[in-house]
Parts: sequence; C-alpha cells; structure tokens
Amino acid sequence: MALQDELEQAQTAALAAFAAATDAAAVEAVRVAWLGRSGRIKALQQGFGAASPEEKRQLGPLFNTVMEALKAALVDAQARVSSAETDVPIDLTLPERPRPVGSVHPLSQVAEEVERIFSSMGYAVVDGPHIEADEFNFGRLNIPPDHPARDSQDTFWLDLPGAAEKRLLRTHTSSVQSRTYQQVGLGKLTPPFRRVVVGKVFRYEAVDATHDNTFTQVEGFVVDRDITVAHLIGTIRTMLTAVLRRDDVEVRLRPSFFPFVEPGFEVDVRLTSAEPGSRFARWVELLGCGMIHPRVLEAGGIDPAEWQGFAFGLGLERLAMIRHGIADIRVFNGADLRSLEQFGAYG
Repeated sequence: MALQDELEQAQTAALAAFAAATDAAAVEAVRVAWLGRSGRIKALQQGFGAASPEEKRQLGPLFNTVMEALKAALVDAQARVSSAETDVPIDLTLPERPRPVGSVHPLSQVAEEVERIFSSMGYAVVDGPHIEADEFNFGRLNIPPDHPARDSQDTFWLDLPGAAEKRLLRTHTSSVQSRTYQQVGLGKLTPPFRRVVVGKVFRYEAVDATHDNTFTQVEGFVVDRDITVAHLIGTIRTMLTAVLRRDDVEVRLRPSFFPFVEPGFEVDVRLTSAEPGSRFARWVELLGCGMIHPRVLEAGGIDPAEWQGFAFGLGLERLAMIRHGIADIRVFNGADLRSLEQFGAYG
C-alpha cells in the first residue's frame, strides 16, 4: 500500500476513534495509540524517512495536514468529555434551598426608633468623640476635680504620648452637651436648639445583670427661652410611650442630684404585669434628668438669665430590657444567637 493511502486511512480512523471516545480515559487511550511514541503515526513517520526525495516533496504537506487534524481532534475530544463530566444534571423540581435571613440587633432597633422619635420632635441627631478630654467630660459640666466620678475606679483614663491634657473614654454622652455649648461661645451656634445623642459610653465597673462597662446612652438636651420642668416631663412621657409600646408601665419622678442640672430628678419604672418578686415588678431606675445648671450654660458662653434648658440621659440597654422584658443586660453583648434571633428584623 502506498504511504499516501496509509496516511489518509490513518487520519480517517484516528478521527473516528477520537469522536467515539466517551470519557477522559478513552481519549487518552486514542492519543497514545495514534500520537504516542509507539503509535501508528510514529510508524508512518519512519516510513516517510525512508522515502525518496521526490516522495518526500509530495507527501510532506499531507503529513502536516494529518498531524494538525489529529491534534485538533484531540483538543476537541478532551474539551467534550471534560464538559460532560462536570455538567451534573439539575433536578428543576427540587425546592430552593432556604437562605438564612439575619436580624437587626435589638439595640440597633431601639436606637433607630429613639432617633426617629426625637427627629419628629425637632431634635437634631449628633454625636461626639469616644476619646474625650477632661474639660468636656467633666470640667464644663460642673464636675469639680475632687468629684468621685473622676476617680480611676470609675473612669478609663488613657495615657496618650504627646497629649496636652489627660484623655479618657467618655463616661457619658453629656460631653456632647459641653461641646455644643462651646460652639455657642465661639459664635458658631445660636440658641434655641434641640439635640439628641445616641452613642457608646465606657465606665470602669463590674459587669452583672444590670451593669456593663460598655453600654449605649441616649442624651437629649434643649436650650430655649422659658423652658420649664413641664417641658422636660412632657418630652420624657412622649418618648417612653412611643418606645416601650406597653400599657403596663408605671412611671415615677423623684428628686435626685446631678452636678450638671438643677433641680435634678430620676425617673423610675416598673411593670404592673410582672411576676411578684421579679426584677421589673420593683422600681427600676431608667434615666436621670433635670434643668441645665446655670454654671454649665455659663461655661459655654450662654447667658442663663436669657436662656434655659433641660437635659436627660438614659441607658439604651435598660430601655430595651424594659420593652422586651429582658432581665439580664449581658444578652446584648453576649453574642448568643439563641437570644438575638428572637427579635427578628423589626421585632
């Protein structure tokens, strides 16, 4: 048989073998049989080497064509069996896999509501730095150097190299008050104004069911003319009614002392539906409030004879505990999904 006929038959047979291969192993077997070192094409190449110069000139182009055709068939066969092996059948009748839906943290829920409620009453939502200066956290709030709140047992003091004065992690959001009043003294802000702060505060104290060293505080303050305690009580009542969403809440107002207000009050609540002896069956302190002390206004350059105001501060965790009937504050920062998942997206 002439070498030309052998080449043409080899091409036809090899292309058919590649086309018939159904998996990677079969394709590899065809490759070895035809293109391997001991394959059929290798034997034909040896016959080509023994041909005369005239035959080589005639068969050379045919040899190249056969080799290119077989290599292309190899690539196509490898791609075909590879896609077939990875193309796993899909059962379109199977139900969709459920996607887990996260939930908004209960503190974030209540914080959003508090900000929305006060915004509807004309309050601007503001915040200040967590690392604060003694001046704004204590000095401008009528808290003298010998006040117990400045003690290291109550406050996280920071030793910052190069700082002109001592820094601390703010112990209350009242520091935003003193920063706001400073803007008045600098001529950058003019009363009247209403502002509310929702932010983290830090105190060096033991953690138990009702106390944490890091918690969220809501601070509201108003500076205007002819402001009285009646305005303060009305604001607190509006806020508690809108946030707590309960009809079993009993509220009382009692005198108390805070250096930055005069007179000062504490607001306590209890749940009339709570089981006797339980935590919320007893009076629970919710917030401190009062009329802004004249010295605090004067420290910010505000004339207390012309302007008056009130301020209040409460723990957001305590508010959420009363709303949801949670007895332990550690639920909020404990990262226990069994507890947090109960509240849902907007539970």
